[in-house]
Amino acid sequence: MPTKPFSALRGESTVPTVLTVLVCAWFLAASGAILADRVAVAPAQGPTMVCSAPLPVVPDMHETITVEAQRG
Repeated sequence: MPTKPFSALRGESTVPTVLTVLVCAWFLAASGAILADRVAVAPAQGPTMVCSAPLPVVPDMHETITVEAQRG
């Protein structure tokens, strides 16, 4: 089976080359921005407030759900 020589394949088109360079530059700038970003340290806040009355965790009403199905 004959194969095409590599010289027959054109790869020096201007538009794809410029587009590839722009995309690479975009990702390079984005990765630099991510690496240069510093995590903002939260300023020291006052003491944490604690609720004086306990909140009900368990609901007053209980329900039972029954699921019935047939195998077919």
